[in-house]
Amino acid sequence: MFAIRQTYIHHVTGENWIRVTKRRWKTERGARKAAGSIAYSWVHMPDGKTRVAESSAEVIEA
Repeated sequence: MFAIRQTYIHHVTGENWIRVTKRRWKTERGARKAAGSIAYSWVHMPDGKTRVAESSAEVIEA
């Protein structure tokens, strides 16, 4: 069984959290497909240079 661990970091406010989804997938492929729909990974850089916030999701074995 596979799950998704999502990590969020906001560099300005110092907020960060990690969560593991409650839903489980039988295949790694299915979990990766679902992770892509919940913002697999993104970085917010309003000026194009400085990272303000970032999120990433990784598939883990549960």
